Amino acid sequence: MSETGALPITDKSPSNVSYLTTVLCAIVVYFCVFKFVSPWLLRAVFGKRYAALPGPKRKFLDEAGACTCFSTVMGCWALYIHYLDTHINSTLLRYDYPPVRHNCCILLGFSIADMIAKFVFVGESEMGMMTFIVHHLVTVTISCVGACTTSLPFYVNMGPMLEFSNPFLNMRTILKELGFPALSTPYKINGILWLLSFFLVRIVITIFVAWYKFAPLMLTSELYEQVEAITLVAIFTGGPFFNILSVYWFIKIWQGTLKVLRGGHKNI
Repeated sequence: MSETGALPITDKSPSNVSYLTTVLCAIVVYFCVFKFVSPWLLRAVFGKRYAALPGPKRKFLDEAGACTCFSTVMGCWALYIHYLDTHINSTLLRYDYPPVRHNCCILLGFSIADMIAKFVFVGESEMGMMTFIVHHLVTVTISCVGACTTSLPFYVNMGPMLEFSNPFLNMRTILKELGFPALSTPYKINGILWLLSFFLVRIVITIFVAWYKFAPLMLTSELYEQVEAITLVAIFTGGPFFNILSVYWFIKIWQGTLKVLRGGHKNI
């Protein structure tokens, strides 16, 4: 162990077939959820509100429901690893840790499937199609790096962790499209949960905690000798990319939530 606490390489690589299988299974499961589970859940929870929507709008909400299911699994899994799993820590440079890699595989398969569903079945995005494409292409690239390499599992785990706040974003979309007023109790509660979860994972953990712990490693030669170049590129480019987006969206969410809670605005 170096003075900074950087651990040496410790690789125990299983067959990569298992990771490819996870990606393919994630794609298949996504479309099953999109076509069957999400419509059933939305119809069961919201009844006539959902049934009364035109077909294209129901597809739009079906996709939001599928994203909610996947984001919940990936985000909770990543948070569990971050707080409760003792196998990895912030100074571990190389270690093939399957739970992190499989979660990245799920994120990779989900992102690919979601892009296909968006173009083939849905055709619209609340954030705009161009923004959606850029966001998902970056996500595919970053998750592919996490799935295919064995470096910095503590920090790679923060990629899927970003999904933790997305169920509340998707629920906001669902409530809005179903005609719930922004001043209604469900809308307000969801907005508060979205704000808190977003602040936890996208501001506190992936900005302050991540860079505070990563900064000492940046000063060691071991980082650049042991970690693959593609992983370093992903961290030094993808990290700031999502950090900037997170700060921008947190400000927007904070301002919108305050307006709704004060009763002076109809939408977040």
